[in-house]
Amino acid sequence: MDFWPEFLASSSGREFVAGGFGGTAGVISGYPLDTLRIRQQSGHNGSAFSILRNTVSKEGFASLYRGMGAPLASVTFQ
Repeated sequence: MDFWPEFLASSSGREFVAGGFGGTAGVISGYPLDTLRIRQQSGHNGSAFSILRNTVSKEGFASLYRGMGAPLASVTFQ
């Protein structure tokens, strides 16, 4: 149990934890935009706003975050 206080006290430990939080925030904020981009590129017609409106109305708000587990699990190590 003595590992974590020593790890967080070091500069590299603080940078690792801060990078993990920053990467997680980036994935959470950017993933819905990637979902819309992929749907727009795969042949859905219309603007990004209309695709967003249709996606949320038909599949729910959580559909924008579907499949986000793998990026969240690996972002800290990137």
